[in-house]
This record gives sequence, structure tokens and C-alpha cells, in this order.
Amino acid sequence: MAKVKTVSLTRYVTRILLLAFSSVIAILILALILFQILISTGKIVPANAGEKAARKDLAHLEESKVSSSKLNSKFSHYIYFTEAGKVQETSLSGTELKRTLQQYKNRNEEYPTGAYVTFSDGSYAFLTWQYKAQFTNKTLRTLFPNFEILFLIGIALILISYFIWFTKKTSNYLQAKLALVEQASLQIAQENLDSKIDDSTDILEFNRVLQSMEGMRVALKESLVQQWETQEQRKQEIAALTHDINTPLTVINGNAELLLEESLDSEQQQLVQHIYESGIKTKQYIDLLQQVSNFDVVHEEKEQISLEDVKEELAQVLSQLARQKEIALEVQLETMTTIVAAPTMLMRALVNLGENAIRYTEVGKVMIRMEKQHQKIFFVFEDNGPGFSSEALVHGKEMFWQQDQSRSGTSNYGIGLSIVERVAKYHKGELRLENTQKD
Repeated sequence: MAKVKTVSLTRYVTRILLLAFSSVIAILILALILFQILISTGKIVPANAGEKAARKDLAHLEESKVSSSKLNSKFSHYIYFTEAGKVQETSLSGTELKRTLQQYKNRNEEYPTGAYVTFSDGSYAFLTWQYKAQFTNKTLRTLFPNFEILFLIGIALILISYFIWFTKKTSNYLQAKLALVEQASLQIAQENLDSKIDDSTDILEFNRVLQSMEGMRVALKESLVQQWETQEQRKQEIAALTHDINTPLTVINGNAELLLEESLDSEQQQLVQHIYESGIKTKQYIDLLQQVSNFDVVHEEKEQISLEDVKEELAQVLSQLARQKEIALEVQLETMTTIVAAPTMLMRALVNLGENAIRYTEVGKVMIRMEKQHQKIFFVFEDNGPGFSSEALVHGKEMFWQQDQSRSGTSNYGIGLSIVERVAKYHKGELRLENTQKD
């Protein structure tokens, strides 16, 4: 692959400005050349053509001392006056005649664009001209009396068109380079870390940015791989640890259960019962610990799911637990809609919240509402339990945080709400803990 030649951004901008300046000079030179070609081919006459024609006619009139009908009024104009100063004949008319008479009313004054001549009979004439290039074609000269303005407008339009084209081309070029940076950012944001970021632009600063992003990609990939390997290793270690603990724990629980079937005195019965219950709680704690470990390394794919299906499954799973505690369970869905979610993870979090609400409710009912507000879906769980303490509102979502009397005397491992919080964040949401206002 051929190596791309690179330049600094300063040099590129300098080159662009020089190119633009050179192009403007070239356009102006070409315009002057075209102007000269039009003059040399007789398409237009130079700016002093009217003066030359008028001076020639003046010389003829001064020599003959009489008026003449053979004046060249193609690029200049004339006015014949009687001895009394009345206009006798003229090539001008209307407003232009009035303006000329007003502007050149003093016969004894010398004008740069006009001159008087007096005849032997006392009558006189005035010839006037303008310094401007004109078309030799009468029709074109009538339509465009001032060729120079037309020519300048044409040059201005060409320059404007060129600058629009040049700006668009330069903008497209820079946008193509910026698109590479945007593409690289999007690639990293989407965690597509396997593909190398292309840094083969021809501008040094863009290359440096892309190279930095490539370094970021490599470092992030290595970090994620290392993190995944660490999590996988931790999962395996916890699995091995729980397996090693479960074996003797099963033996202890089994023996305790056998002892409970024997004839023991009251004190021995209490001791063995305590051993058995502690073993069961330890087993539950180990299962939850392994559950948290598995959750950290498993990310379920999201898919379209119906909230109606979520409602039915949630009611089915929680209704048995509610019946056991003889409390009412109501699941409401205000709007039939679908959402993009990880179904197993979402249901696991919702069931966890529902079980908590039922567990801490002794009398009354548990209300579960699914609402749509501002393009967001809210899952609201309300119960008649004792509510959260001020400490629980702050720390309740933290892993392994426990407060035995925050809601009731029920044992709590401080894991459930933490898992729910992680599921919410996985779905770009959040878990909120609030107490309802009591009347």
C-alpha cells in the first residue's frame, strides 16, 4: 500500500488561501484578456472612442464654420443652437437633453466631457461624450449602454460562483476527514473494538487525532478483555468456593435434620434447630453470592417484548406469594405497547421488587403500575409496608447493605435491590426508592 503524503493543517490552510488568491488573479487576468480581444475584434470600442469621434467632428466644424448633418453621433452626442440659444437640432432627447443643457450651460467654460463651437452666422453647437467602453452593435448598445458595468457584474458573478464552488469543495474535503474522526468515535462508542481505526489522511493533525483514538481503542479493548478475564476468573473462583462450601454444609444440614428427628431434650432441640436454620441461611447466602457473580458477566440480548405479556407473567408469578400472605395483588397496565428490553433480566428485576413489596406488607394490598410518561416506561411498586428509613433511601441500592430494622425484622442480604439497579442501568434507566405520603 502506497504511503500517503501528509501536510500540517497550517500548511494546508496556507495552500488553500494561496490557491484561492491565485485563482482570483487568474480570473482577473483572463477577464482583461477577454476585454482586449473584444476591443481588437471590434465588438466593443475603448472608453475614449466617444471623445475621439467628438474631437474629430469639432475640428471639422471649426474649420468649416458652418453646421453639418454628417456628424458621427454613434459614440458621442451633439446639440445645434440658434444665435438666440434655442435648440435647433440634437441627437439627445427627453431627460437626457435637459440634464445636458443644465450641466453644460456656460459656453465660456471648458468641460472634460464636452466642448462648444461657434459658427460664422452666430449659431453654435455643443458636442458631448462619455469615457466608457461600449458595444459597437446598436441593439446591444441600447440594451447595455454601459459595457463596463456589465463586464464588472459578469466578473463579480464569476468570482462569486468560483468562491461558492471552491468553498463547497474545501468543505467537502474537510468533512470527509472529520467523518473519519466521527466514525472512529462511533466505533468506540459502540464498543466495536476489533476493527483497526484508519488514520491514513493527508493532514497531520487529523492523523494524530485518529492515532490517539486508535491507541484509545487498543487500550480500551485490552482493559475490557482483562476485565472480562478477571470477572470470569472470579466467577470460577466463586463457583469453586461455593461448591467446596456446599459439600460440608450439606453434610451439616443433613446431620442436623437427622438429629431433629431424634428424641432430644429441650435445650438440645434448640441448639440443633439453630444449627439447621443457620445452615439453611448460609446456603441461601451462598446461592445469592453466586447469583450476583453470574449477573456481572452475563449480558442478555435485548428484543421487542409486549408489556401485556410482562403484566400477565408478573401477576402469575407473584399471585401465589400474595395469596399465602392473604394480601391483595393488583397489576395495572395503562397503555398497550411494546418495549425493547432483555426479557429474562427485566422479569427477574420486576419479580424481585414484587417479592420485596409482598414480603414487607402484612395487611392491605400491593399495587404494581406500568405507565408511559414522556416517552419513558415506569414500573411503579406500591405497598402498605412500614416504608424505607432515611438511611435505606440513601444506601438501599448498595451491594450487601443491610439494616435489620429499616422496614421489618425480616432477614435481608442487601443484594436484591442492587441487582434491580444494575438491570435498570442496563436498560438506560434507574431505580428510585420513595415513601408515599400518608394522610
